[in-house]
Order: sequence, then C-alpha cells, then structure tokens
Amino acid sequence: MGRPAPWVASKLGYRQGPGYRQPGPPAPQASQLQQTKTIRNQVNLKKPTLRVVPRAGEGSLITPTFKFDASAPCSVTVFFMAKEESDKACRLTTQKQEAGSRVLYEKGLGHMFPPPGDEECAKAHSLDVDLYTTAELTNLSLSKTDAVPIVIRLETVTDKGVQEGHKLGELEPGCATPTWVQSQTTYACLVKDEDGTWEARPIRQKIWVENVSYELQEIYGIQDIYGGDKKEKGAMPNPAGYSEDLEGRECVICLAAVRDTTVLPCRHMCMCEQCARELQRQQVSRCPICRDVIESLLHIKRPEKKAGEKKEETLAEKTGTAISAK
Repeated sequence: MGRPAPWVASKLGYRQGPGYRQPGPPAPQASQLQQTKTIRNQVNLKKPTLRVVPRAGEGSLITPTFKFDASAPCSVTVFFMAKEESDKACRLTTQKQEAGSRVLYEKGLGHMFPPPGDEECAKAHSLDVDLYTTAELTNLSLSKTDAVPIVIRLETVTDKGVQEGHKLGELEPGCATPTWVQSQTTYACLVKDEDGTWEARPIRQKIWVENVSYELQEIYGIQDIYGGDKKEKGAMPNPAGYSEDLEGRECVICLAAVRDTTVLPCRHMCMCEQCARELQRQQVSRCPICRDVIESLLHIKRPEKKAGEKKEETLAEKTGTAISAK
C-alpha cells in the first residue's frame, strides 16, 4: 500500500489503523498540597474596627480610628494620600499632608487609636478632605502604584533588633523599612454616603518580615475553627459518629475531621488533609464549595502544645489570612 496523500497524513497522522482510538483530552494536573510556613506576627490591625470620625467644629477634618493587638511594644503612624515604593523597602511618601508623629504603645490586646482622650494626637492624625478631590478619596480600583487615601503602618522591633539595641525612635515616619523592623500596613480608601458622611474601606494589608513583604488575604471559614464561637446547636439530630467538638468545623467531604486545608485561589478552607490528598489522587480539579478551578491546596498545620505550655497562634489562625510573598 502506498504512502497516503499529504492531506490524509496531516489530518489523521500515521498512527491511524485498525483498532486505533483518537486520544482524549489530557488529564487535569493534580493540585499540589503545600505546607504553610509559620510567621509570628507581632502586630495586627482589626480591619472591621476601622472608622473615620469627623472632628467637631472642624468640618473638613476626619480622624481614622481602629483597634489593634500587639505582642510587643510598637508604634502607629498614619499617612494620607501616600504612595509606596516597593523597590525601596516599602518606603511611603505623601503629597500634601505630612505624617503625624509616631505614637508609641506597650504590648497588649485591644489597643485603641488614637489613644482615648488625647485630642492633640487625634487632630495631628486627621485627614483634611478639602485638600483632595472626591475621586481621589473614593477610588476603589487603586493599583499598587497609586496614592492611597489612608495608609496605617504598625511597626515593632524584632527580637534580633532588640538584642542589637535598636529602637523605633530611630526611624523617620515612612522611611525604607530596615531588617530589624517588623510591620503591618493597612491600605484604605473612603466611601461617601448620601448624607455627606465618610466611611473607611480597607483595600489590602501587608506585613514586612525579615526583609520580605507579604500580602494578607482572607481565608473563608478559618474563624469558625480557630477564632470563632461555636454555632448554636440546632434541633436537627447529628449524624451517627458525629462529635459535637466538630460542630461548625467539620470537613465538608467526610464530616468526620476538622478542616485544615484551603483551596487556592478561591481561599475556601473546607477540607481535612486526608480528603484533600484523596481529591488530589482522584484528580478532582474543582473546589467543593464554589466549583472554582483548584490551582493548589494550602494545608495549615497548627503546632501541638507541650504539657503546661500555652499554644501560640499562627498568623493565619489569628487573623484569618493567607500570606503570599510580594
């Protein structure tokens, strides 16, 4: 039999013949299960507490207020309409208002900014909305090179920095961040209501640890496991073998283990590690919650505490966030 015509060869290929099957689509690539790296975050601003409060008798001034936690002495600095230079160790520069002086706090939970009763501090850290256009203040689609209406930086000295004798007072507000400083930066814009009042809306948060900048992202469902209250018991009976200790925390697949694995990029913490590995083995490529395509799986492993030792929370457990290097 002679060689087939060129158009037959290019369309069917030379592998055609009796019993030949057309190859199907390639199998989806299995998602990769990643182990998390524990980062001890010394400072954390609670995003839901961020507000802007108008100053009585000073119509154009509004003051950012918020609560935060600190596991070491720290400082707070607020910047208005600030740009960040990522290639210069996250240096911040402002346009029309200089940053207020650094406000120092001791370690503790539930700190309030500005300090209660300190009107001088509150005024020094107030935004003058008359200096900027409404479009500048309310731009929700800010890129990472645009000026951000409100930038709040919490800074603390690392353990190594303390040993070397460093203090936060050495730093100019917004300067390039040295390696002996750990920081968390919150970026927010404003929303103007119909009645003319302003609201703050956080856009993103980043931390600086050991000369590396990380962006924080919410993990959906983690608060039910590590930080949330248990759900109220309903009237429906629990399935056989179900433990009340799992209530509100169970894997959505097996319902028999605590979920500890997050689907990326959708960030649903919905599975236990064993079910996640089985999902990989079966080459399932969709999130069980939203059906989004799975690119990878993030396993958050909580260190076991020793007898008589207080268990420390990881950054992700305490704040409900995933971290990605920037």
